[in-house]
Amino acid sequence: MKSLNTMVSLRYTAYKATVAVLSLLGPVNAPALEWRNGDWQVHGFLSQGFTYTDHNQVFGTSEDGSLDFREMGLNGSVKLLPNLLISAQGLYRDAGASDDMGTRLDFAQVDYSSPLLDSTLVLGVRGGRVKVPFGLYNDTRDVLSTRPSVLLPQSIYFDTLALRQAMISADGGVMYSRYTYGEHRFGLELMTAEPRDGTGGATVFLTGIPGAQGELGGRPMFIGRAAYEWMGGRGRLMFSIVDLDRDFRSASTVAPSGNIKVQYPLFSAQYNAEHWSLTGEYGWIDSQRKGFMPVTLKNTSENFYLQGEYRFTQAISGVLRYDVFHVDRNDRDGKSLSRMTGLPRHQFYARDLTTGVRWEFAHNFLLAADYHYINGTAWLNTTDNPDLLSGVGDSDWNLFTTMLSFRF
Repeated sequence: MKSLNTMVSLRYTAYKATVAVLSLLGPVNAPALEWRNGDWQVHGFLSQGFTYTDHNQVFGTSEDGSLDFREMGLNGSVKLLPNLLISAQGLYRDAGASDDMGTRLDFAQVDYSSPLLDSTLVLGVRGGRVKVPFGLYNDTRDVLSTRPSVLLPQSIYFDTLALRQAMISADGGVMYSRYTYGEHRFGLELMTAEPRDGTGGATVFLTGIPGAQGELGGRPMFIGRAAYEWMGGRGRLMFSIVDLDRDFRSASTVAPSGNIKVQYPLFSAQYNAEHWSLTGEYGWIDSQRKGFMPVTLKNTSENFYLQGEYRFTQAISGVLRYDVFHVDRNDRDGKSLSRMTGLPRHQFYARDLTTGVRWEFAHNFLLAADYHYINGTAWLNTTDNPDLLSGVGDSDWNLFTTMLSFRF
């Protein structure tokens, strides 16, 4: 009887997914809105996803099939002067318990640049709610067409841990420079900003306390990214780093207040040939927590992935990726943390083998699908998966997600 109910539920969910997908279909040739020779522009996107897991939950009740995965955005830019650009984006996003904020101002920034040395050197500054320069994908992750797959590597970008909102932008400023020498380009970005770590699951992630309630404060965060590009992006090397020092003021008598220090360095590399690309990123998170226990808690994670993409035609491409997250790189199998906490070992690692395909089947329309085989549950959030708090959860599980997107 349970099997029959599951089949009926899946068929009904598939019907709802079909309706949602068809509702996206609009005028196929809708162009971007531009005025004054492109100095004024308006763009938008509308994406609807479907997620299914055989165990555990991702973006809602995915074991029954979930449609709680949608992204809608409208952005505009105005070039007031040749070197002065103002841009902003409003976003509606729903991703189960990983993102239930609904409508928000994603970013709003003023960008002024000054070319020097016959334009081979550019110096600039951005201010406002600015996009965070981190890794290869963070500042372009908001649109499906700029991501290599429906889900980014979760060892690095943490969508399912409800950190997307805290990672995408912050309130502050960025100084940047670019220098071009022949086929070589060098770039440097330095950011100081007030992190948006009061949103999503950032408080829980930083404190390590499930359901933590309180406020985070302290000094602004510092972020740096250095980049090298060869032949217009055929080869790319990057180094990014985040430095964070936050004070947590608990609003609960159960959870104590404390201080969290975090450093997150990330090395990135990419090679793009005519038909294929190879990408890898490796980083670790050094964290130190004081005040939450009688002793200072120190931990170093390990985060990396290796990814290959192949473009079969101009419209169809595939991706293959191996993505790894270890909560403690000195305890990759989770045995020590399991003994310390009494939780299963699989909650302290996640190894994700992903294959996916993307099809631009019409102008401005993209359909993408991913299949993940995952060993471990380290990047699942406990709001979608409350049983994880009591040590319940499946260590080996499958995830299928697909998304249809329209943009103009």
